[in-house]
Amino acid sequence: MHARTKRRPLTVAGTVAWLAVCVALAGNVGMAQVTPPPMSWDQSKAVTNRRVRPAVPPTGIDWDARIRELLREEPGDTIVTAVGDMIFNEPISTLKDPDRQAIFRIMQEADIAYGNLEFSINDRPDLQRPFYNFRTPRTFVWELAAIGINMVSMANNHALDFGPEGLKESLRALDQASIAHAGAGLTLAAARAPGTKRVQSRTTRFSLLSYMRYWTNRYRSADPAVPSLATIDPAVILVARDGKVETVEGPLESDVLAMEDDILVARRRTDVLMVALHNHDVSHHRVYGIQDTTPPNDEIMYRRAIDAGADVVLGTGPHVLRGIEIYKGKPIFYSLSDFIYQYRTPDKIPIDLIHQRDSELPRPDNVSVWDRRDSPEVMEGILVRMTVNADRLRRIQLLPVVIDDEGPLYGVPRFVTDAQARAMIEKLQRLSAPYGTTIVFKGWYGEVTLP
Repeated sequence: MHARTKRRPLTVAGTVAWLAVCVALAGNVGMAQVTPPPMSWDQSKAVTNRRVRPAVPPTGIDWDARIRELLREEPGDTIVTAVGDMIFNEPISTLKDPDRQAIFRIMQEADIAYGNLEFSINDRPDLQRPFYNFRTPRTFVWELAAIGINMVSMANNHALDFGPEGLKESLRALDQASIAHAGAGLTLAAARAPGTKRVQSRTTRFSLLSYMRYWTNRYRSADPAVPSLATIDPAVILVARDGKVETVEGPLESDVLAMEDDILVARRRTDVLMVALHNHDVSHHRVYGIQDTTPPNDEIMYRRAIDAGADVVLGTGPHVLRGIEIYKGKPIFYSLSDFIYQYRTPDKIPIDLIHQRDSELPRPDNVSVWDRRDSPEVMEGILVRMTVNADRLRRIQLLPVVIDDEGPLYGVPRFVTDAQARAMIEKLQRLSAPYGTTIVFKGWYGEVTLP
């Protein structure tokens, strides 16, 4: 096997010591600015403290042996991993559970490790705008780096939760940690520019562009000279059909054309170009059910990204898995689902009456508000591992993960049993079948058949 130097993960002892400093600093910053009010409810009922089901036992699998085999490379291989939405506020990099550490090791050993950053990294809790409080202090950026992430998309509906100043601090923290980013910037032009990573001992340049498609234009930049997000906004037209007037909704053509222009420019300065699309075609209200199918009008912007020159399109936002398409020989992941989902952490997000009876949660009959949990589909995701050699995509491996939905590790991903992995890969195959995609099960993960 060809030996070469890769990004070296921190030792456990070094990470523990370093995290202790970070946590101490974070605590000092938070205490200096805001003292949380005393909790007015019984915290024992919170989702992080109260179990409805017994804790899931470890798989008992020798993950170390499996990961060693998975990480075998050929001369010239460059490894890219990709995960979905990350809402992250509790340290997890030093967890001892092999079912979790194996995930982090795969990302740490990759050359490029991408995820969608759906929280703000800033020291200004007083700037919180909406109900959701997805924020960590700036020192927490080192925990993001510790799990292996070194490239993030930021065009999403939580990037501006703490306003322009919060976004500025997030960008500064990511730059300090050498985490490439795209989709948000100090100006609209910066938001539409690619984030780029060079791989050690390689001439190949990897770049990322990032855009958000929301069901309203509320995140559209009103002033291109101030902190902004790159968006593809909706268009709604009236259509006469069978004597009735109906509405048809889809992405705004001028925004899709602007994305194509960005891709053409970025293509000149990179070797492998990835485009991240954070897609909210409707709200996540459970009245809309499990949104595991991409509306045909939304498929347009994913395919147009490939037509313009993208090599990979990474979809996030629906919070569930969607299908995979190999379009003109290039992969489109319509939704990678969630990866880290710590959005109900009462000591960080100071409310937990099931997040004010969250409309995104199922509401079964005769079930207490305290016993409601996220739909199983929301707590399933995949870690994509792609092998690039000589600037060509040679392999796509799909590693299923699930996320704890109760207890002290709420929102933290782990690998699953082989039976669970098979069921998840079979589901992903069903979702991908309409696109003509074939996924082969390899005993504990899936592999996409490439043309």
